[in-house]
Amino acid sequence: MIPGLSLLALAGVAAASWEPHQLMHHAMKEPTFNFQRDLFERDSDPCKVLATAYKAAGGKLGDAPIVNVKPSIGLACLKSVPLDKTRDLALLEYIGPYVQFQSTLEVLANPPAEYLFPGVDVLGGLAAIKKKLQDDGYDSQYDFMVALRSVFAASNDNHFDYPPALLNTIQFVRRDLDFLSLSRDGWHTPEIYMSLDVARGNQGILTYHPSAVSSIDGIPINQWLENDAVLNVANYQDPDAQFNGLFSTIQRVNAGSSGTSTYSSWEIPDTYTIKFRNGSSRVVDNGIVFYPTADFSKIESGEDVHKSFEVPSKSSSSEDKFRIKRSSDSKSFRGFPEPVEIHKLGSVAGYFLEGDEYKDTAVLSILSFLPIGLTPTELANLNYTDFILEGRRVVVDFFKAAQKDGRDKLIIDLSANGGGSVFLANELYRLLFPNGEFSALDRYRANDALEAAALADYDTLVNVLVTQTSYYPVGSDGESIKTGKKWFGPYVAGGQNVTIAYQDDKRVPWDPSVPVYFNGENERYTVISKPYFKPENILIVTDGTCASACGIFTGLLTRNHKIRTLALGGRPLNLAMQAMGGVRGSRLAYNGDLLTATSSYLSGIKNKKETLKTIQDSADVFPSLKEAPLLPLIKGTSGGRVNSLSAYPVDSLDGYPLHFRYEAANCRLFYTQRMTKDVTEQWRRASVIAWKNGKCVSGSTSNSDGTMGNSTLAYDNRVRSHANYFFCRVLVYSNLCSSYDTAGRPVLILAMPSPPAIQQAKAFAMQWLRLNWIDLVTMAAVGGATLGLYHAPIPTLVTRTFPVTFDQSGDIVFPDWAYPDRGWIIPSWASGLVSLAGPYLVYVLAQIRIKSAWDASNAIIGTTWSVILASVFQVFLKQLVGGFRPYFLDVCMPDTSLAKSHNKSGLNGVGFHQIMYTIDICTQTDYAKLKNAITSFPSGHSSAACAGFGFLFLWLNAKLKVWADHKPAFWKLFLTFLPLLGAVLLCGSLTIDAAHNWYDIVAGAFIGFTSSCAAYRTCYAAVWDWRFNHLPLLQRESFSYKDDDHGDPGQTLSRSVGWGAKRDWPHGGLDSAASSTVFAHRTSGIQDAADEGAARGRTRRAPEGDDVV
Repeated sequence: MIPGLSLLALAGVAAASWEPHQLMHHAMKEPTFNFQRDLFERDSDPCKVLATAYKAAGGKLGDAPIVNVKPSIGLACLKSVPLDKTRDLALLEYIGPYVQFQSTLEVLANPPAEYLFPGVDVLGGLAAIKKKLQDDGYDSQYDFMVALRSVFAASNDNHFDYPPALLNTIQFVRRDLDFLSLSRDGWHTPEIYMSLDVARGNQGILTYHPSAVSSIDGIPINQWLENDAVLNVANYQDPDAQFNGLFSTIQRVNAGSSGTSTYSSWEIPDTYTIKFRNGSSRVVDNGIVFYPTADFSKIESGEDVHKSFEVPSKSSSSEDKFRIKRSSDSKSFRGFPEPVEIHKLGSVAGYFLEGDEYKDTAVLSILSFLPIGLTPTELANLNYTDFILEGRRVVVDFFKAAQKDGRDKLIIDLSANGGGSVFLANELYRLLFPNGEFSALDRYRANDALEAAALADYDTLVNVLVTQTSYYPVGSDGESIKTGKKWFGPYVAGGQNVTIAYQDDKRVPWDPSVPVYFNGENERYTVISKPYFKPENILIVTDGTCASACGIFTGLLTRNHKIRTLALGGRPLNLAMQAMGGVRGSRLAYNGDLLTATSSYLSGIKNKKETLKTIQDSADVFPSLKEAPLLPLIKGTSGGRVNSLSAYPVDSLDGYPLHFRYEAANCRLFYTQRMTKDVTEQWRRASVIAWKNGKCVSGSTSNSDGTMGNSTLAYDNRVRSHANYFFCRVLVYSNLCSSYDTAGRPVLILAMPSPPAIQQAKAFAMQWLRLNWIDLVTMAAVGGATLGLYHAPIPTLVTRTFPVTFDQSGDIVFPDWAYPDRGWIIPSWASGLVSLAGPYLVYVLAQIRIKSAWDASNAIIGTTWSVILASVFQVFLKQLVGGFRPYFLDVCMPDTSLAKSHNKSGLNGVGFHQIMYTIDICTQTDYAKLKNAITSFPSGHSSAACAGFGFLFLWLNAKLKVWADHKPAFWKLFLTFLPLLGAVLLCGSLTIDAAHNWYDIVAGAFIGFTSSCAAYRTCYAAVWDWRFNHLPLLQRESFSYKDDDHGDPGQTLSRSVGWGAKRDWPHGGLDSAASSTVFAHRTSGIQDAADEGAARGRTRRAPEGDDVV
């Protein structure tokens, strides 16, 4: 028997206690009466209303009744639970040591670029929650618990969660939001349909033509679904996997769960308005479902909810008080054919595909690496050794039957597989490849508890936690790690302190009591000595939700043996999709398991006084052996969990964990209606793709002809999550998230559901400020300093002199500076305003076509930078160099008798009667007017105009592709040069009103245009390079200057020769076949340019007739 604590390695997502998707799968039917109309009284306590509904539905402990009560009533009940500040603070202290065992904390706070979601600072978030709680910032217990769980949920880790008891009382239900995502042929992007319509179509009883869904509450359906998918707790780390998790597929239903679109753990409205593409709409009501652990029969108030479900009592128990019957004990599943072999507990089954085209193909379906349909209590009492050996028997017998039937091709279907027993995963891997290497190693995060335990008594730690056997772990060199100091380190990997990279010794029995070894490790116990299937004849099919043990199993096959993968479904994007979209950590540890390990460790050292004293001195860093201050109790599987071990590939042991590595599938296919009815349709389509040159979704494969390639596509930032991140809004005060969209740009942060206009605008403004506040402060500081210098008293900085010439009548003259002061045609403030507002208006109007808030932001910020930078130069030069305006003498009105001193020649100087004076002889009493008259160089009007309109000129040239790879229309050239014409006219006005000398204007124009070029290059990928100059740069992600990196094709105003259209750019960089064809010889002239245009989906017309000349 595997040691009891091995649940740390065995338990997967499916083993968690009452996940929401399992709750909905087992929920009771709604009562036939309209409860709100029949029983609700307006002055009733909302919790009492829930209790009445619960009893009316026949609810009892162990049931999960759905009642037709508005979610707002349930929410009002939860929010009426009074804040228990003392216990809440104690809870934060209590769970702190457990959180320290989460293996990804530092990497999650600062993830690599290819991680598809915002980074999350878990420890910072918890600290901020504590501070807000201490400052009385929460109005209710519900608000505090929502914030607390949001920290965990935002992490997108199937292994990481803490389920507060208050949030495990009721859940909000929306059964009418049961959808399926269907493509008409598997290649075209899918649309969203009501599951009821699909089911009726599958049954042949449709009496109408169903329409696809277009929106919910005004939000486009695909965006709404992606927003909603990110809200699930213990979520997948891939947005396509999250998207697939919304839907109840054949595999998901048979594995004992349901799609997540029909419920929500968070606040929802009482109704939704669903609009369809045919113009019709439907308003649907939402309801409430009770958790099986929540008996509401005696609840009358929020205080009762707190006492009954949150405060521990003597009768509190971590064991399940109920058991839901299995839905079926059948050895076959709905939508599946009859199996050739099947596990007694349903996890593993083998099938033969029927039909002459598929007579060489077998299918190994692994719905889970845990038994199907068991409760957590049953799982805890399961003999895992028998379970694993039964899995071995099924696979061995199935492989023998396949060989006997002449089937040499194998499809491994891992759809809906959320993980489970790592031992079973390793054993099945070795049955496929008896000599296969276990090429991933594990590391703990180096926390204080592990350091103290490893250095105090390493052997005991090995026994109770590290390997949970008497065998030492082995390092990357295959040698045993025999000292705690060597094991703990700490070492640095991916910017995080970690333990040494190690794995359990696979050369020893994984269950010493039998004993039993992994296949191939001990000749005596080997059941398969040579592979039944060649690597090229194996295909893995997943829906992206492959997690935990499933990810370990798939990773071993794909990285070590180059087994190809096919991903099904996902978001409606013509891009690659990951096959392993769930957690890729190698050990789930329930907090109860960590508590048991702590207790066992202390028991193991109780007779070692010095060791015990050392540990007692560090008691605060260990999980407390006392009961939790609030439910759930930590014991068992309901008290939260962490991913305690991160897996690292042998080729990057010092890099980031596999959980943060992007690994695309070899091919992608969308679901069709037939594929949702009959799982064999999925397998047939997979067989055609793998071995009969079937086509993949465009943009999802490395092969240029659309067939499945042997290599996979590299990370593309367009696959990142587009979701509006609810958790960041909940925890915005803590700076929990650093949110980005698919290109690394800030995303909108808002709660769902939301009015699509006002709240989105507010959310974007908040996010924009978070990203740009430093620049805004810097611009304000620089602008303020420049303004201060502009108004500084001139005589304290520099002494200017000027000549005075007298005519025959004795009047003072000097022709260059004696023009009349007629006032300016365009005031200074108007010049600056026009230079900024004019371009701003163009950028905003251009978004009608470009539709990129980030482009507008970069353009507006870049223009502002340009004008500010030019202003700094021109103000410094004005004040420190300066010069006289043509009308200076008219303003000065000099009187030479006021001179403080004279040269040696006296007032009547030699030669042309000229002598030098300062402004001391000016009789002008308006100091500001006089100061302005002596600060002519350089022209501020010119610098501002050329800075603002010069930037607009560069922007229009890039967006209209005027100086690009084709001959543009004349109107584009004209429109592009209009800003320069405006700048020249503004500059020219200064000569008409005699406000500046010609050299002042030229210098100002030079400063302005130079600033515009500098600012443009800081905000866009290039100034003159037409391939990239339309692409806005990101603040936190570098731009890759490859010829295939042209970003969003919609970021141009031009639609000529394919610009601005949806183009199929080559993927994979210069190493891919498509790239090498197009870009290998950049210097070979016109023909290569034509080939390049064709490859990019842009057409070139060859010269004809006179055009040849």
